[in-house]
Amino acid sequence: MTEVVSEQPPTRPLSSAWVGGVCAGLADQLGWQPLVVRVIFVILGALGLVGVLIYLALWLVMPGQRERRDAPGLESHARTGLRPRSDGKLSPVDLGVAVALALVGVGLLWLVQISGWGMRQDNLAAGLLGASGLGLIWWQADRVSTKDVRSGTGLRRLVAPLIAHWTSLVAILAGLVALAAAEAVLLVNQPGLSELGRLLLVLGLSAAGLALASLPWILRVRRTLAQARQDALLADARADMAAHLHDSVLQTLALIQRQASDPKKVTALARRQERELRQWLYGEAPASGSLVEALTEEMLDVEGAHGVDVELVSVGDTELTPELTAVVRAAREAMVNAAKHSGCDRIDLYTETDEDLVSVFIRDRGVGFDLAEVEEDRMGVRGSITERVKRAGGRAIIKTAPGEGTEVRLELPR
Repeated sequence: MTEVVSEQPPTRPLSSAWVGGVCAGLADQLGWQPLVVRVIFVILGALGLVGVLIYLALWLVMPGQRERRDAPGLESHARTGLRPRSDGKLSPVDLGVAVALALVGVGLLWLVQISGWGMRQDNLAAGLLGASGLGLIWWQADRVSTKDVRSGTGLRRLVAPLIAHWTSLVAILAGLVALAAAEAVLLVNQPGLSELGRLLLVLGLSAAGLALASLPWILRVRRTLAQARQDALLADARADMAAHLHDSVLQTLALIQRQASDPKKVTALARRQERELRQWLYGEAPASGSLVEALTEEMLDVEGAHGVDVELVSVGDTELTPELTAVVRAAREAMVNAAKHSGCDRIDLYTETDEDLVSVFIRDRGVGFDLAEVEEDRMGVRGSITERVKRAGGRAIIKTAPGEGTEVRLELPR
């Protein structure tokens, strides 16, 4: 069985997170067991805190995923208790495994340190304190939600978030204390610095600590704003689609119901709506003032006036000129003749534009006729088609025979 790896960017599923959800997100992205990824990070963390640095970096890069959007039926079952919902808390089994992994990590770190391959004691202490402080603060950025504290006005609106999230405030203060302790450890072990150097080091470490501590909150605001813009665009797109469907498709269906006794009108309405819907969905509308646009207008007029289907296929397009206008009028006359005299209910219209020639084909599979028997005074074929295209600098070729349909080919050099 082929293993399928998700192509979506990795996220941190907070509902199944032990700390920040990085391992769970990577495991979901790679198709691995989360425990395998967690063991890898524990091993890397014992090697000079490399795993801790990687974990913190991925914590910033990977956005948190608070919940998955289920189908309405699944969501309603979860609300009514018919379907279990994850509350984001560790089960007793997960808690036991987490404690075991933590003990293994401490043991590995101790072995690395006593073997002489580890970090200096002061740097290790500062690193652990700093990582713990950042982890506590960043964890609150994932936990805090303003969903339930937006009500109220004035002072109550300001105080309500503080009361609702007092545990997060305590954790943030503890994280800041840990960062300050890490800074103090680093300063104590720099005895050779001058007063100015010590002051600059304090300012630099404090600024870096505050910047790192606030970074997840800034990223969360940016992601929230981006998601709000995306939701607004999706809402506008849905509204545009609903309006278009109401103004076009639903109106056409109502007309079809009224004309149910006339199959030709029903077919013409359905074909026109199909063409409009395809143009709206795929952007197939011809450019304004072009050959294809002019042929489309004439085609729709013939369909509406004579109750036939005209299928237009175009390859290339060009700007409409007086000479091409004559070709369009000749093509209309050919379509009208086919609608009146061919006896079939479908006409094929094909146009092709290349570098040196414009060609328009009108084809029906009707009764056909004998071109030699057309009288001299019949202007439909000769005057409206052949002579008109000839005066524009082109030529018209008519192929027909009784029982074989008719093809009119109009050519105009560019």
